[in-house]
Amino acid sequence: MGARGPKPKPTTLRVLEGNPGRLPINHAEPQPTGEASCPDHLSDDAKTKWREIMESVPPGMITVADAGLLEAYCEAWATHKAASEEIAASRDLFGKTLLRNGKPSPLLKIRTEAAKTMATLATRLGLSPADRSGLKLGTPKAKGKWSDLIA
Repeated sequence: MGARGPKPKPTTLRVLEGNPGRLPINHAEPQPTGEASCPDHLSDDAKTKWREIMESVPPGMITVADAGLLEAYCEAWATHKAASEEIAASRDLFGKTLLRNGKPSPLLKIRTEAAKTMATLATRLGLSPADRSGLKLGTPKAKGKWSDLIA
């Protein structure tokens, strides 16, 4: 029998959220390091999305350990974009131009599958609006006259 309940959130996400459940922090959790860099093998659209994401997330949120998931997300986004552009070029979503031999165009399925992949990976990477809504980024506290004594 597998583990029950939702998967635990990574400690870094719990800390960013302010640890709302007040669960003990796992200080022994492995912490990946190293900034992820955009791989050369990505398509041009995927590279553009990679750069947009990396510029918009806090430093250290996506590391080298997350690079594979981000690569897959960006390629799924590029596939979704290409399928959407082809559908838009047909100018008739429900008309004959998207029907082939009386069946819907494969572009509709390709776009749907890419959207599902994006939704799944966005949640794992903390990119979805629902995941971001719980995050609270720390703000620097004002220095007091005793702040230098506390480490």
